[in-house]
Amino acid sequence: MEIEEILKQIGLSDGEAKVYLALLKLGSSPVSKIKEETRLHRTTIYDFVEKLLNKGLINYIIEGGVKHFKATQPEKLLDYVKEKTDKVREALPTLNKITDFQRQDIGVEVHKGKEGFKTMLNDCLRVGKDIVGFGIDETKFKKRFPIIMEQFFKKEEEAGMHERLLTSEKAKFTYNKKTTNYRYIPEEYFNPTPTIVFGNKVAIINWEPLTIIFIENEGLADSYRKHFELLWKMAKKIQRNK
Repeated sequence: MEIEEILKQIGLSDGEAKVYLALLKLGSSPVSKIKEETRLHRTTIYDFVEKLLNKGLINYIIEGGVKHFKATQPEKLLDYVKEKTDKVREALPTLNKITDFQRQDIGVEVHKGKEGFKTMLNDCLRVGKDIVGFGIDETKFKKRFPIIMEQFFKKEEEAGMHERLLTSEKAKFTYNKKTTNYRYIPEEYFNPTPTIVFGNKVAIINWEPLTIIFIENEGLADSYRKHFELLWKMAKKIQRNK
């Protein structure tokens, strides 16, 4: 295998390999000499030289106001490869988490209409864990499901469950319940699509036509919770008349 091909296999581009080998052969040289040896365009040589400098494979001195570049000892290639290996090793835990996430089964169900909404609430109660929600406009919930919501809050309190909900700072109505806690975000950042996270499920509500999309995946639910916690910390606490 040719040496230039080996250099490319460890991560150097074709141009970087040519410039590096030219400097090994020439010793300390200005760009003009590198151009003669490699027959590469002058502007691309500067680009390759910059990348080789960042990789620690060449260095330079200034003589008579002109930069003279020089390849470091070939053993430096081992340091370069080791550094890349160390970076991959450092990233392995995160990469494995991504792999685990992809391996998890993802269940998706679509429910429509009032019965679909009741299914979502019953699912929340069945899971029995605290709920977080984005994009909550309680005026729509109260208008469309006044009795169902009151029944749900009663069962939620009996189950010892609580909700933390993000709504718009311009919200005209929020429920005054022991189980609910609201924080408010600026209207321009408010997404009016309600998203409810409970257990290992994410429920996304589309109002017109009324459709609830259930996604069951532990990794996805955890990601939504982390995003919620970030917004929750940034959101405002505002005292309102319920």
